[in-house]
Amino acid sequence: MNIEGFIEKRKRMHFSQAELAQGICTQATLSKFERNGKVPSFRILLKLCDRLGLTLNELFPVDQGNSDRQAVLDSVENHLLQERYPEMLRELAELGESPTDTARFQMRYYFLRGYATALGGGDLTRALADFAQILERLDAGNHTMFSVLAYAGTGIAYDQAGEADRAEAYFNQVAGAIRQLTFRNRYVIWRALNVVYYTAEYYSRRQEFTVSDDLLSYGFQICARYHVTYYLARITYRHALNLLAQRGDLDEIRAEFRDAAAFARLNGNHRVQLLIADELAGLDRYPTD
Repeated sequence: MNIEGFIEKRKRMHFSQAELAQGICTQATLSKFERNGKVPSFRILLKLCDRLGLTLNELFPVDQGNSDRQAVLDSVENHLLQERYPEMLRELAELGESPTDTARFQMRYYFLRGYATALGGGDLTRALADFAQILERLDAGNHTMFSVLAYAGTGIAYDQAGEADRAEAYFNQVAGAIRQLTFRNRYVIWRALNVVYYTAEYYSRRQEFTVSDDLLSYGFQICARYHVTYYLARITYRHALNLLAQRGDLDEIRAEFRDAAAFARLNGNHRVQLLIADELAGLDRYPTD
């Protein structure tokens, strides 16, 4: 069921949840459908779709969801979780672009390629071009989560290129949208954690530790609520770095690095394991008291 498409259509038509639900169901029923995927009765669903001018074919699309091309994007997104950027770019290059791809498929493709390019040390202009495909062509009205990802990705690209001041406007925009994100499936949760983590990392590098720690705490809450472990290693690692930068308790910092290392081993994130090993080796030069 294309719940994201339902939400996008409601926002494009400038309906609040209360306005759309009026005379059909309670706002709470609609909210549970949009936020948690709890489907109301078929009669209610038909009336809501009719008010939006949304067909059942649009709500239950028969598209690329189970195709081989979609399976490749699933694989690529799993590589993103483990920071395997060369593998991402290789699989995306082999997949290629197609004029028959749906708009949602294209947005996912450009989001993944833009992130792989930006985080993998690739060309800044190429990363920005991919994010612009989302922000200027496919979702110019900013109705989907892919726009939030594209804003964060643009910030990442500028930050990776050493242009932190240009990145600031994009991360500031993302920071205001983070707590409005909804969580309906594992991919949406992973993408939300992606945005939370990289925004927290940016503010950490700017030494705005209060903002960074608040975002990291929110990331912990998401992981705990939805029982996901991806991003826990990076979130814990970044929190330990924040403590270290603020001259926190060394025993607490060591414990957080070790927790992060355990999460990284669990998820097969070798890059984070190496980073943590370097930090722990550096801490070993300090007395344990």
